[in-house]
Amino acid sequence: MSYLLAALLSAFIWATPAHAATADAAAVARIHHGKVDCVDCQLEGSDLTNTCVKGHDLHGADFDGANATLMCMSYANFSGASFVGTNLSGANLAHADLDGANFSGANLNITSFKGTDLRKARGLTQAQLDKACGDAETKPPAGMKVPVCS
Repeated sequence: MSYLLAALLSAFIWATPAHAATADAAAVARIHHGKVDCVDCQLEGSDLTNTCVKGHDLHGADFDGANATLMCMSYANFSGASFVGTNLSGANLAHADLDGANFSGANLNITSFKGTDLRKARGLTQAQLDKACGDAETKPPAGMKVPVCS
């Protein structure tokens, strides 16, 4: 095997997680059917578009890479949840508990954080928050701001 081919193969293997978890089909089905208390659920990569978990407990859930576009998530507990690379476009996270939640690389285009305390959320950037919105009760991380929803 040539050195170049070996290097490319090695790069591919290291770029692909060896223990990549997959979404729990039963957990995804519970979300789709409105049975949504789902503590520590494995939802990564799943399509949760336009589903609703309003007011439920999903602390510690793994949403990494999921499509949560237009998802109703207000008043829910997402403490310690992971939204790494998740598409949260148009999602409603008003008054949600996001303490310790990780938003690294998440798409927050038109995401509502009305009345939400973001001070203990992780991985947020000002560029992400510039695409989201909140209100006078929204508490952004130190040194950041959230535009007011129109």
